[in-house]
Amino acid sequence: MAASRLALISKKIIKPSSPTPLSHRIKKHSIFDQLNPCSYISFGMFFPKQYNPTLPVDPTHISTILENSLSRALTSYYPLAGTIRDDGLHVECNDVGAKFLEAKIDCPMSEIFNRNSAKAEELIFPTDLPWTPSKENLVVAQLNHFNCGGISIGLCVSHKIVDGSSLTNFINHWAAMARNPSAPIPSFQFDGGSHFPPVSSPRAEAILKSKTRGNHPCISNKYFFSRSKINSLKAMIAAESGTKSSSIVPTSVEAASAFVYKCIASNSTRPSIFTQSVNLRPIMKKWLPEEFQGNASFLFMAPEIADPADIKLHRLISELRKEKQMYWETKNLMSTMLEKVKSLQNQLERDHDDEVDVYKCTSLCKFNFRDIDYGWGSPRRMCLGSVPINKRILLMDSQNGDGIELLVSLKQEDMSALETNSNLLEFASPSLGL
Repeated sequence: MAASRLALISKKIIKPSSPTPLSHRIKKHSIFDQLNPCSYISFGMFFPKQYNPTLPVDPTHISTILENSLSRALTSYYPLAGTIRDDGLHVECNDVGAKFLEAKIDCPMSEIFNRNSAKAEELIFPTDLPWTPSKENLVVAQLNHFNCGGISIGLCVSHKIVDGSSLTNFINHWAAMARNPSAPIPSFQFDGGSHFPPVSSPRAEAILKSKTRGNHPCISNKYFFSRSKINSLKAMIAAESGTKSSSIVPTSVEAASAFVYKCIASNSTRPSIFTQSVNLRPIMKKWLPEEFQGNASFLFMAPEIADPADIKLHRLISELRKEKQMYWETKNLMSTMLEKVKSLQNQLERDHDDEVDVYKCTSLCKFNFRDIDYGWGSPRRMCLGSVPINKRILLMDSQNGDGIELLVSLKQEDMSALETNSNLLEFASPSLGL
């Protein structure tokens, strides 16, 4: 399937339905915003006609619903209609708006479900956009019409403004505005910068480079862990940890992510570090208002492991839990984070110099993607755009909630080794399509 099967119908700019007040014109970055790149997070949703009898037949009607509701949603999420300024420390909330593309795909939706996901992404996402940096048009959406009557929405949102949790909230808020055009527009707060200001630039730059580094061409593959396989994996890790009194019972995310990291690192002789991006909202409740939106995740780092043969999953999970517990117990979260930023800077700079392999894991599990409803039911399928960044692991719940899907990005030679790793294939199945 080639991108030539896609025909662009229209391209529009969607502005907020109400102007952003002057008092909200400048949004200062928080430390969490600062440590995230200007890249887009990409997320795709598929609504086949045969599974959605309430899906409007008229393509114009669908686009009108989505455009009007996006305009209302941007009134609440006003920084997403703004521009990231060159100082890298604030967003000008100037209502320049979001980009909305509409396209026709000359094939039935079923034809792409079992195809290579990268080829599907050429169609459903705006061209060359997923995970690329941008300081304007911080939301770009593409509505795709298949010739079977089904539609897909390819959405790209700036990581500088939202993390996985806020992305989920934004999509669900957009969908709520579509379901009920007369619903009141809620007010959210994007004031993380007042509570957690940014740190000195050199440290932030080291972390940012580690998140976007892609000097080597890399590819992305998907793997599926069924619920039964995850339970077996958790039992194996618990047994590995020793006596009942000291047993580690991992969560599903801990088990799957640590296991995949070990499978990748075992193909190397280099020292490695496993990091995990963790949602700090439960800890930050005492500092931030309930209406807060934006970035609130932070990178946790396990100790360096010099020899891949020494990777013990229960020990790795235990070390990460100690890191998290430190944040729960701290009385000064900002001070604790500043100390960790120093440590991250030192270790991630070593990754730039090829002294150590740093694997970065992010989980979108437990976020409310499956309940997205624009008025014609939840998506039949969802997908993340491939990540062209080496040594990245993304997790999300499978479509029907019976397991976890992992998106792994590696250099070609490392991916080839992972694809034949017998330990991995004992617990995970490769997912070749969407």
